[in-house]
Amino acid sequence: MKTTSTSIGEKIFNFLFVQLASAGLAYSLVNQFILDKPNKDLLLIMLCLFFASLAFSQRKKYSK
Repeated sequence: MKTTSTSIGEKIFNFLFVQLASAGLAYSLVNQFILDKPNKDLLLIMLCLFFASLAFSQRKKYSK
C-alpha cells in the first residue's frame, strides 16, 4: 500500500512529465511549421516522449 506522500509525488511527477513533453512538442511543431526550421529528429523525439508521458500517466491511473 502506498502512502499519501508517495501518491502525491507520483501525481506531481506525472503532471510535470506531461507538461514538459507538451512544451517540447509545441516548440518542435512551431519550429517545423511556423518558423520553417525543420528538425524532424527533434519532432519525432518530442512526439514519442509526449505519447510516452500520456501512456505513463494513464497506466498509473488504471493500474489500481
